[in-house]
Amino acid sequence: MRFILRCSTLLVAPAALVAVIIGENVPAQPNPPPSVAPALRIKLTAEQEYIIREIIFEDSNLQKQNSAPESIDDVVPDYVKLYPIPSDVIQKVPQVRSLMFFVKDDEVILVRSSDRRIADVIKKKASD
Repeated sequence: MRFILRCSTLLVAPAALVAVIIGENVPAQPNPPPSVAPALRIKLTAEQEYIIREIIFEDSNLQKQNSAPESIDDVVPDYVKLYPIPSDVIQKVPQVRSLMFFVKDDEVILVRSSDRRIADVIKKKASD
């Protein structure tokens, strides 16, 4: 009976306790840090970035933002006007369908409409 009781204790005991029960010298492990959801950055090729920039900058009616965030996962304030992604862009780069954008300087800032967080920043390349 003692053997069965000891075996059942091993099945439900935490790993550090099991090590103590069986006589191993295992240092206590701290609790792992809480998991944080990774930023949802969109993965675009250089060609897709070029397509997006070209189509968006064809529209001369866009209001450029001077004082807006430009780092991935930053929250875009309500005063920044977001534009829908043009249908021409969605046809060629469908993964940006659910995003919005704004323009700051020569950058196209892609924003998740669900939480107004920046998903990607498309900067002008030297070759553009």
